[in-house]
Amino acid sequence: MKLAHCCWPVLASMLPLLSVHAADTKSGSAASKNMPSYSMMLIGGGASVCASTEKSQCEATASFSDNAKTGALFSVQAKYIDNIVKNEFWPAERKETAKQVGALLTHLQNKLAGSDVSERELSRLWRSSEAEHNGSWVSGRELYGSLSDAERNFVFDQLEVQVNQRNSASDRKKEQVLPQYSKDSFSLGLYQQFVSLATEVSGKRAPRILVVTASGRDPFAAVDYYVDLFKKLGAEASWLPVNAAYQAAQRDSAGSAVACQNYLQHLVTEQGSYQRGRIYPDLLAEQKAFCARGSDQAVEMIRRADAIFFNGGDQSLTYKAFKQPDGSDSKELAQIRSMLSKGELVLAGTSAGTAVMSGGSYLGSDTVMISNGQSPQAVYQGAFAAKAPAPGCEKDNSCGTGMDENSLTYQAKGGLGLFPWGVLDTHFSERGRQGRLLTLVAQSKNTFGFGVDEATALLVGFDKKNPDLIRFSVSGAEGVYVAQRVAETIVEPSRLMAMQSHYFTNGDSFSLQQGQLFASFADWKYAPSTTSSPMLTSGSLFNGDNYRQLANLLCNNQSRTADGSFNVAGKEFKLQLRRDSQSAARSGQYHVGSINKNYCSYRNIQVSVAGN
Repeated sequence: MKLAHCCWPVLASMLPLLSVHAADTKSGSAASKNMPSYSMMLIGGGASVCASTEKSQCEATASFSDNAKTGALFSVQAKYIDNIVKNEFWPAERKETAKQVGALLTHLQNKLAGSDVSERELSRLWRSSEAEHNGSWVSGRELYGSLSDAERNFVFDQLEVQVNQRNSASDRKKEQVLPQYSKDSFSLGLYQQFVSLATEVSGKRAPRILVVTASGRDPFAAVDYYVDLFKKLGAEASWLPVNAAYQAAQRDSAGSAVACQNYLQHLVTEQGSYQRGRIYPDLLAEQKAFCARGSDQAVEMIRRADAIFFNGGDQSLTYKAFKQPDGSDSKELAQIRSMLSKGELVLAGTSAGTAVMSGGSYLGSDTVMISNGQSPQAVYQGAFAAKAPAPGCEKDNSCGTGMDENSLTYQAKGGLGLFPWGVLDTHFSERGRQGRLLTLVAQSKNTFGFGVDEATALLVGFDKKNPDLIRFSVSGAEGVYVAQRVAETIVEPSRLMAMQSHYFTNGDSFSLQQGQLFASFADWKYAPSTTSSPMLTSGSLFNGDNYRQLANLLCNNQSRTADGSFNVAGKEFKLQLRRDSQSAARSGQYHVGSINKNYCSYRNIQVSVAGN
């Protein structure tokens, strides 16, 4: 077996360098920036490094300062309970539920006796408790389960308190990152590779990286993590506080002076986030000042940047942060789009920060943005061009006609429109999302869909001399699944026939030119040598990574087909993977640190699925 060796952080040296250095490397002007080898880095989520709030990701020798934040804290106080129960947040039909919540929290207040607790401990105590209300006992477990996600977020936001530094009543603790002590070499390598690409743009000076946290319901929560991470990796990192609430304040008829002071109200309305000023007073002050300076200052920050990183969360929130209500670009997005097209900027996203990049059009079809859904429901129900149902929507009957909380939904007008070549999906193989991507690509008439696995990145490179040629490369722990609609594809209710699929893993590259896909497997991978042809089957196909495991078995032997099944709404579905004369597979082993990772990549495996 061939063995590929790699030592992070020199991964970026594997990338071809296309930069042309300019004379001025100090001003940050367009004239001083260089074309990077890859202009986009789309991570599938799940890329974790050693941090004070994620100590499980750290080597045993990692040591944080006393002022490092280790997690959020919650305090059950009478004034907070009163605000929860009496708040206009609750509609008339949920007022009784609010009173039950108040009774349960009052019980917990007495039990905790002023002690602050973690979110996990508060949830445990809630679910294990009972409280009397109007002569009846309220089960904490049943009450907790009856709340929608929006209701639960509201309650917990009201109870969260600032985590203060030792011997300080006002200065908050901040999350700290120690990347050099990270257990996951692949995740660390991705962030190092992003900084390396940004350095290709900046030249001799340290790269300027902006962090966008717009995908988070709480836009302040991830700021410390990413800014500290990129600083520790050698960049000049800062926060770009563009989010949905900021854009709403910019549009407010009251004017920016008033609207930006009322930022927290916009945060409630636009993002469903409460009491954030109590938790992050310093970041709120920074946000208000940024808001008051307006979009011209934001555009200037972007102009000076070499790279921008978009966090994970909810892609619809990032859409609202960079698009106007009529779907046109904000000034900030227009600047990003211009710089990306000129090769003056590297964009990276993770999870929702990746999914939101899709949009625009390719090969005559509008590229859509996925917003919700599980694979079984997608195959059974089809896709809905509708707003994503909220988690727990079935509890308050707000899902929408014909939908449940697991229905596949998409935004027909796409996301930010920075990636027009197909639908983007994330946390892909780990969550069995092949069915939803195949369904959406086929039904929306897109040609391609790209599903990026966790701790893995899809790199996108441009060629100024040949703008029709788009280069892709895969980096990281797992792979990128490509769903392709072809002329033979048939999509009908509960039936999807003859889709093509490809799976490219670490080190592979491929390109698109005028709708044609050209693949090149890593040179350390070889054709599997096994001559066995076992019968390959899998039940519960979309549970976890069962689909990936089944496809990997087919990839590694000479079987012609592999069959899987799954059930939804009492109906059984059968899915078949089939090789044909155009199919190819390559496997190999990759070595990084103490890890030996086996891969099998393939192209042109046909997928068909139908209900019995």
